[in-house]
Amino acid sequence: MYNFLVNLYDDEQIETLKQRFARQARDHDDLQHEIAGRDVGRLGRFLPEGAQSAGSNSKARQERAEALTRLQMALLNDPAYAAAYRETERALNDAQGRLDTLLERVRREIEASGAALEEKRSRAARLDDGTRVYRDKDGIVRAENGDSIADDVAAGVIWSGDEPSYESMQRGREDRDRLHDIETDIIHGQSRIGDIQAELADEDELESEETMEIFRREAEDIVRDVEERLEVEAARQKAAPDEPTTEFSKTAEIIVPSF
Repeated sequence: MYNFLVNLYDDEQIETLKQRFARQARDHDDLQHEIAGRDVGRLGRFLPEGAQSAGSNSKARQERAEALTRLQMALLNDPAYAAAYRETERALNDAQGRLDTLLERVRREIEASGAALEEKRSRAARLDDGTRVYRDKDGIVRAENGDSIADDVAAGVIWSGDEPSYESMQRGREDRDRLHDIETDIIHGQSRIGDIQAELADEDELESEETMEIFRREAEDIVRDVEERLEVEAARQKAAPDEPTTEFSKTAEIIVPSF
């Protein structure tokens, strides 16, 4: 179920978000040129159909002015509002960029975590049927799902002393799962900020300066939460020993079945 969600976001939603952000940025740049009087030949994109076909005479210019949306008029006539709007745009774009970087980072760490876990699994002892087994700190032999192995079956396991402990395997799985959770939350965060950007760009529904401040804070909170969680994970990995030490791993006891 989890992998299905991640793949869906990777292949569809992220690409859709990127295209939408690029289109919004292009529209904004073109609009700023037109409002400033620099004709780049793209004002028609912001006008209703009737005004698009108008010529360059005074009547056409009047029609163009009347066709400006509430947002465009506010950006043109209210410098304070325009400054807040641009600040919010920059903050949202910056948040998306930071999330892109964090997503790349967490995916590298997921890959490394998965590789480390598979390396440990390759060193596991096995039952006669191939089931991987591990000893916990109390010497109980357990399967990967945590089930204890019957004593008579466990007595036949041959140990080399290089096997990972059950606790080590459990910690590795938990580390990987937490990283996957962060990955999912990053994608959700990108989607939420994309929704905010769409609200901000709505031509006929002006957001107040107070609302834009709320948007900026929300985007920053989303990014900071991810950054802090990744730092916690990095500290946890640095502090954790490679393998928990037990009496069994110290002696590297080898149990040979009797025939």
